[in-house]
Amino acid sequence: MKDEKEITKQVKSSKFSKKLSQLRKERGISQKKAAADLGISQALLSHYEKGIRECGLDFVIKCGEYYGVTTDYLLGVSENRNGVNLSCIASADSENSIVTLGKATELLLKMISSTSNDSAVKYIYDYYTLCLYRGAITMAKAGILPKEMFKIDYSLGRELASAALAVEDARFVFIEDKSRTGTDLSERTALHTIIESAEEHIINTLLE
Repeated sequence: MKDEKEITKQVKSSKFSKKLSQLRKERGISQKKAAADLGISQALLSHYEKGIRECGLDFVIKCGEYYGVTTDYLLGVSENRNGVNLSCIASADSENSIVTLGKATELLLKMISSTSNDSAVKYIYDYYTLCLYRGAITMAKAGILPKEMFKIDYSLGRELASAALAVEDARFVFIEDKSRTGTDLSERTALHTIIESAEEHIINTLLE
């Protein structure tokens, strides 16, 4: 009989082959293109996807980076694609609270930091930086923060920050659409609350 380690190894190999094929098909790319991008032959990739051959750890890591998922997900150890522990970032008790906003921000930034989409990472970093700056300079105008923190006058600074945000919005169109491989957010989080609140605000303010 096969020992327990051998059985476990075969199970992981089977899960890996299924995930590998699934992720490629979700991306809508051919086996030939995926093989070329991963630096192997199409025949070898076909063997990996069918579970005929086993690959090394280096290839598993390369696949994780290529598809933007964790190695744990590829090996079937976890069903969480991006390694974000959603249970630690649950929705806050009261909607529209600062706590909910903080939790949603934490979740979104953790998700973006785990992706291989460099353009999306840069967009989120620049956008959040400008939003925080604009919020901070507004607080300075209200006397909550010392104006000495800023080199630019707060009235001009807020206008310039708004203009810079408009530029970032224009760059948004260049972010590659990889939505089909997004994180499974079936469990409700603070991000759900913020999205619902934002969409309600948009509808009530702009569309009515």
